Amino acid sequence: MKFFKRQKKNNMELDEVYRLLGGYYRCSADEGYPFLFVSDDFLNTLHWTQKEIETEFDNKLIHMLHPEDRSRLEKNRDSMLDQNNVGSCQNVIFRLKGKDGYHWVSDSYSALKQDSALFFQGNITDVTSFMLDKEKRAEERNQMLTALTMEYSTVIMGDLMENVVVVVKHDGHMYDHGGLDDFLSEDKKNYTHSLHDFYNRVLVKESCPDFLDILSPIPLMNALMKNEIVELQYQIYPNSNGNESLYARAIRLYDEKHHFRFMMGFRPMDEVRKKENVLELQREIIEGISKDYFSVLLVDLGNGQIYSYREAGSNGKRIADFCRSYHDRWTELLPAYATQLVSDASREDFLEELSFEKLKSCNEDYSFTYEYMSDEGILYYQAHVSYVKKKDRTRAVVIGTRNIDDLIKKERLQKEQLKQAYIRAENANKAKTDFLNSMSHDIRTPMNVILGYNQLMKRQLTDPVLVDYQKKIEQSGNLLLSIINDVLNMACIESGKSVLSESSESIVDMVEEVTNVFGAMALEKEIVLDTKIDIVHKQVLCDSTKVKEILVNLIGNAIKYTHSGGRVTVDVKELECSKDGYGTYQIQIIDTGIGMSESFIPTLFEAFTREASANIIGTGLGMPIVKKLVDMMGGTIDVESKLGEGSTFTITIDHKLVDEERSETKQKDLMNSEYSLKGKHVLLAEDNELNAEFAKIILEDCGLHVDLARDGLECVGKVVQKPFGSYDFILMDIQMPNMNGYLATQKIRTIPEKNTIPIIAMSANAFDEDKKQALNAGMDGYISKPIDMDKLQSQIIEILKEKAGN
Repeated sequence: MKFFKRQKKNNMELDEVYRLLGGYYRCSADEGYPFLFVSDDFLNTLHWTQKEIETEFDNKLIHMLHPEDRSRLEKNRDSMLDQNNVGSCQNVIFRLKGKDGYHWVSDSYSALKQDSALFFQGNITDVTSFMLDKEKRAEERNQMLTALTMEYSTVIMGDLMENVVVVVKHDGHMYDHGGLDDFLSEDKKNYTHSLHDFYNRVLVKESCPDFLDILSPIPLMNALMKNEIVELQYQIYPNSNGNESLYARAIRLYDEKHHFRFMMGFRPMDEVRKKENVLELQREIIEGISKDYFSVLLVDLGNGQIYSYREAGSNGKRIADFCRSYHDRWTELLPAYATQLVSDASREDFLEELSFEKLKSCNEDYSFTYEYMSDEGILYYQAHVSYVKKKDRTRAVVIGTRNIDDLIKKERLQKEQLKQAYIRAENANKAKTDFLNSMSHDIRTPMNVILGYNQLMKRQLTDPVLVDYQKKIEQSGNLLLSIINDVLNMACIESGKSVLSESSESIVDMVEEVTNVFGAMALEKEIVLDTKIDIVHKQVLCDSTKVKEILVNLIGNAIKYTHSGGRVTVDVKELECSKDGYGTYQIQIIDTGIGMSESFIPTLFEAFTREASANIIGTGLGMPIVKKLVDMMGGTIDVESKLGEGSTFTITIDHKLVDEERSETKQKDLMNSEYSLKGKHVLLAEDNELNAEFAKIILEDCGLHVDLARDGLECVGKVVQKPFGSYDFILMDIQMPNMNGYLATQKIRTIPEKNTIPIIAMSANAFDEDKKQALNAGMDGYISKPIDMDKLQSQIIEILKEKAGN
């Protein structure tokens, strides 16, 4: 250890004296305060040896100090030296590190000067136990304040004799007008000044006129001396938290000659009042709801005890009497009640739903219905089970019982009425279907004759003008037939049962067929009807009937709503398609017509809606049909229109592509195959003379030998009578007298050796279900009238090839 060189003997004697003073030390004023001398008592107080101090702390006082105390001690000592207080004595409390931890020490020290060198000398006393007791007392005080002030938003403590106050708790939710809210530190504030400031700026004076008379220092001291507690309620002007009503409570802590300590807590009453209002409302609701129940029982889920809260009328009294008869015990009441008052049909469910085990295990409210045996007969009761908590936080269940007999019987009557209405609707739907089937046959039969003879006439015409007329008649007739098909299928579309009947079709042919039909109408109105087609793949798989009806509606409307001299453009494009094997086709119908108002466009696809300003007769069904058909095909339709400037309808649909070369090759292979129709024998079952005559002519023109049967019965007879191999195939009409085509087919399928003869249905009905029914009856194919000989010939050859392959 480095010591000042002391040459005088009296200095050495002085050190011996200091050794007797206790925790004496001397250190240099240099950086870190290196020790010059430490007494044994200093070492014993901190349990170090002199060598350990040199090793552990580099013999410097600063290294023994607690980090939180260093700056304070340095500041204190620097101040002493700066003010030239050499020789003066000061006292400070700080922590020094001992071998067993930090010790609180009280240090009385002074700054001295010897031979122009500055040093400090001091004497430490261990005050650790005192400081810990002080901390403990402070913690106990804080715990006491927390316990006392837990329910208060703001708490103040003050001395009425000194007229001072401090805020000891404040959570910011009481009020924010200043005043007491300014006392967020423990600095003492003037109580009277704060009270008057609050009274003048915050208090609604009418709510507590004697506010100052109660809380001023002298009256408050007198009141607390008498009662120890003072309480009052008042209102304040609404603050940002919305609080308006406050409760204050003052408590006397202690008083002596010069002091009168008190504590006052404040809390908002608004939430309390809201809760009271909610509870009151809940009580009113419970009371109102309970009026629907003639019996309300509470069952304690701990012991099964029953408490009756409502027993209205004879039914409620009967249940209450049962409770009393069985000692208000649920486990005793339930089986007796079920046996005597619940019907056999409901008893098992009743016992299960209300068993004590289920009541205890469930957490969710529930209801159930049972049959109650009254003196007048069976009544329907409903039991509602609700879970509640009692004041002691244990669970209980409330069981309310009410009579719902009228409600159940009304519901059953409604169900029966709905059932009857459903049956009537089904019958009406069947009648509609039968009517549409009949209409389909009756309408399409004459159409078959018209189009059939038109085909025969085409063969005899050589005049180009007459050939053109014939072509337009044929196109218009086919288009009319397509429309008839779709109108008759509308019921299926509406019910969601309609399906797509897809086949290989040419986009170009479909568009040209429809536009040719409207050519004459456009010419008559002096409207330019322009067609633009820009596609790569012409042949696609689609339902041509539905596609053509979409085009008929849109092109027809465009011409109808376009004035003379206008233009209608049909623009067909093939767009890029991300689906492999598909093509995306966009068809735009653009007109320069009257257009539509912006407000009408959202209702365009609703049934029976028409623009009032259009002043054109129509049903308003065209656009809804178009929308449904586009949706069926998985496409989209968009409309752009402006009143007086025209409209643009854009349809975008993905169609599966058909290999055109393969399709054409297949057709040629069929026509050139060994199964050419020339020389084949066909049995034609057709009851209509005109249709039979037309069919016989076109079949014989193809080189077929035709044998005619007038109904299904004659058809079956000829198959039975003729030798095996007499007929290569049968064309079977569906609706015929004596025996229809379905039954005739079934009969033929039972004839030995002849049950594999190909049978193709030939019907004026065009419904999808008719085709399914034909195939289910055992037929091999189906073709709609009027007969398209190309399609018929292709189908016959394909069926014959398939039969031969099998």
